[in-house]
Amino acid sequence: MLKIAICDDNIPITSEIERMLLQIMKQDYISMEIAVYFDGESLCKKIEQGEYYDLIYLDIKMSRMDGIKTAQFIRLHDIPSLLIYISAYDTYFEQLFEVEPFRFLSKPIDHKKFYNYFQDAYKKIQSRTQFFTFSFHQKYMKLPVSEIIYLESRGRDILIHTQSTTNRFLGKLDEIEAYANEQNWNFIRIHQSYLINSYHISALTLSKVNLSTGCSLHVGPKFQKTLRSKYFQILEDL
Repeated sequence: MLKIAICDDNIPITSEIERMLLQIMKQDYISMEIAVYFDGESLCKKIEQGEYYDLIYLDIKMSRMDGIKTAQFIRLHDIPSLLIYISAYDTYFEQLFEVEPFRFLSKPIDHKKFYNYFQDAYKKIQSRTQFFTFSFHQKYMKLPVSEIIYLESRGRDILIHTQSTTNRFLGKLDEIEAYANEQNWNFIRIHQSYLINSYHISALTLSKVNLSTGCSLHVGPKFQKTLRSKYFQILEDL
């Protein structure tokens, strides 16, 4: 699913952008989740809490935290969101260059150009190395999906196991599994508490999976039937 933020203090403009995105979603069958903000400060607070957006439509001139400062905050936190500026102003190009905007759209919005720029952004996002993003103690973090060995649920906590580290954050394994499926990550649920990256499977039996780290995980009875079929389907698709 593509996560998109619209940040503009002009309500008719945010509504217009949202309508165009919903039309693209319906027309091109692209799954999207759209959030709307009316000032940069609200967007930045949400990002500080761990929210991540693949694409952000950002106005330059806003009453509370303008688009330049908002973009500087995003880049300062090393967040790789694509930024498309939408503004009636064209006197900020030097400052815009510093925050690496992807595209610039003038107001009033040209609908054809909007669609073309969206498609350009979508292709770029799809071609990127995929990252899993999460937050812990209001600190934004990301991991390449390829480095994740498995995710483990412990109460309200999710543990992300890699070759060298274990990271923790609050979450639900069911929701992560659903998101991984939407992104076409080859993760397989093998237990109520385990979601594994199939690329790190070194051996498997009906009741046990051995991973590249040398650890073995138990396969829950209700997951045994589908484990092999999912795994071998993934191997065929490689």
